Amino acid sequence: MNLKLATLEYVALKQSMGMRFETEATILRAFVKQIGDYVAVATVTSEDVLRYLNGANGDSVTLFWHRKHEALKGFWEFAIRRGYTDRSPVPVRRAKEPLAFVPYIYTQEELKRLLDGVTSYQKKWLKLEAVTLRAMLLLLYGAGLRTSESLRLNCADVDLAAAMLTIRESKFYKSRRIALNNQLCSVLYEYDRNRHQEGHGRGEAAPFFTYKSGGPVARFVLEDAFLRLRNHVGVKRDNARYQPRLHDLRHSFAVHRLTAWYRDGADVQQLLPALCTHLGHVSLKGTQRYLTMTPELLAEASLRFEGYAQEVLHG
Repeated sequence: MNLKLATLEYVALKQSMGMRFETEATILRAFVKQIGDYVAVATVTSEDVLRYLNGANGDSVTLFWHRKHEALKGFWEFAIRRGYTDRSPVPVRRAKEPLAFVPYIYTQEELKRLLDGVTSYQKKWLKLEAVTLRAMLLLLYGAGLRTSESLRLNCADVDLAAAMLTIRESKFYKSRRIALNNQLCSVLYEYDRNRHQEGHGRGEAAPFFTYKSGGPVARFVLEDAFLRLRNHVGVKRDNARYQPRLHDLRHSFAVHRLTAWYRDGADVQQLLPALCTHLGHVSLKGTQRYLTMTPELLAEASLRFEGYAQEVLHG
């Protein structure tokens, strides 16, 4: 059995079990492209696998190294069960994992700079209009959406009259509805009016976010526009390999919401399940990693604990 057919069979099996398996499929396609479509599974060597895992630098171990390792390990376990080979060339010992990635939490001032920069930047955002980029950034932060969720929105999913979004079959194939606040609803209403003026249809299957010429916005276009915007306004980590990402708008939404609840004296433990549902997580464990501890959040939590302690001590 050759690599191409075997990996396609493996991906199809995983997806038939209800898994998206998109990242793993991309990893396996890249591996097959490097090794060769028609190379037999049984002839792949440990050197072949290590060359792919280590990449061009040969010694660069990132978190993605471990994603690739897990994807290849799973494939060869499948191949052995199917009888395509009797051994796995994937190294048993994994490279030491790098320090855990820490999401970037944008401050309110940085968010304002980013939004102001959309209109002050003089170059074109590739195919994106400034009004589209601004609306997408506000939605990603204001509703805490995944980037892919905003890109997949159709007009039928955006009910501005009811101030509701429908997120269809996102991660884990779960769908959910999200309420929009007045400010965010107004932003989307203005954007929708602009797209109507540009002649874009409002049919149910029509993409909500489009280029000026029509057609759904591609992820790489949005991420490239955000990278140039971030550089333009100078939002960055000093002397750091990992710079603020588009996806960090979602992390910022979660942390800012939690901070606001603490300030308002709300019952955070009772509200956390609602945040979990809003973010589209299947459990609170999935939400916890979004709640990166910022100094501001720690201060609010400390004040809450101090107040609780005083109540206990003084009856």
